[in-house]
Order: sequence, then structure tokens, then C-alpha cells
Amino acid sequence: MRARLKSRNGILATALAAGALVALGGWFLLVAPQRARVAEVEQSVRAAESGLAQREAQLARPSAKVTVTASDLYRLAKALPDTSNTAGVILDVNGLAKRNELDFVSIEPSEPVLGTGYLREPLAVVVQGRFGNISSFLGELRSLVRVRNGRLDVRGRMYSITQVDLGPPESSAKFPIVKASVTLNAFRFSAPPPEQAAPDESSSTPSSGGSVAAGVTP
Repeated sequence: MRARLKSRNGILATALAAGALVALGGWFLLVAPQRARVAEVEQSVRAAESGLAQREAQLARPSAKVTVTASDLYRLAKALPDTSNTAGVILDVNGLAKRNELDFVSIEPSEPVLGTGYLREPLAVVVQGRFGNISSFLGELRSLVRVRNGRLDVRGRMYSITQVDLGPPESSAKFPIVKASVTLNAFRFSAPPPEQAAPDESSSTPSSGGSVAAGVTP
């Protein structure tokens, strides 16, 4: 009887030991690698957060190196001339209107508005034609100056559009012909005024009463 009990206890102990070994092996095979994976992911997240913080700091203090060539200056002068050149504006608008099969009705300039380093010249432009052609006309007008593949692409002067009003056409034309009254802005370069030098307080000038500052020979 005792031999049987010892045999049973031995078998039970062996089984428990084997189970412990299996559990320990499973931990090494399954749990430990996942913990290592979690630690690796956490490290990657911390590195990404650090890189993001550095990038945000760089964007807050931009220091891009820009190389300007002679051709770039030519493009800039074409997009932003230093004269009003109303005739050139009319040629741009009329040419784009004809390309899009529109009737160029009128153009009326207004007083320029001074900006920082530029003048904005509002123009009231009226064209008429099909709505789709008017939409293409406005799109081409805005894309005369754009950036393509990191380079300035200039095919005319720089314009912006602030308002478009559609209405019935003039003369005997009927729907789908519509009239578009467009508020257009042409831009030109304007050098900022030179800074005025502050008066030299050390210099002596005669006072309004006819007297002179001390130490100055009248």
C-alpha cells in the first residue's frame, strides 16, 4: 500500500514538475518576446514624439536656404511688375476671354491700395458667356502665377479674385449665356518707403525765441 502511495506521489510530483516546465517554457516562448516587442514599440513611440517635437521647433524657426537665379528674378518681375501697365492687364484679360469663348465687355480700374511692399489695383471686369467657360476663365486667370515642382511658373501677371456676380446677359443673348461681373486685383511691386533717420538730439539748433543753446557761438 505504501509503495503504491509513493508511486502515486512520485507520478503526481513528476506531472507537476512537467507542468511547471511547460508553463515556464511557454512564458519564455510567448510572454517574454511580447514584452520585448512592447518595449520596442514604446521606444519607437518615444523616438517619434521626440522627432515631432524637433520638427515643430524647426517650423517655428524656419531657416530655409533659397537660391535666387537670374531667371527667377525675371519671372518675379513678370508676375509683379513695378509699373501699373493697364494695357498689359487688358491684354491678359482679353486674351483669356477669347481663349474661353467669352465676350469681353468692359474693364474699369479703381484707386490702388497700398500693401507692405506691393500695390493692389482693383479692377471691375465684365465678361459674358456660358457658365462653364466663365469658370475656366477665372481658373486660368488665377493660375497665371503658381508654383510647380518647387519652381515659380509664371505665364503672366499675378491676379486674385475677390468677388464674382452672375446675372442675365447684355444685348439679345439668352440663357445659357450669363454675364459675370468680376472684382479682380492686379498686383505690382512697391518699394517700402525709406526709414527716416531720428533727429540728432546732440546737435544744437536755435530756439524759437532767438536764443541759442549753451556753448554755441551765435
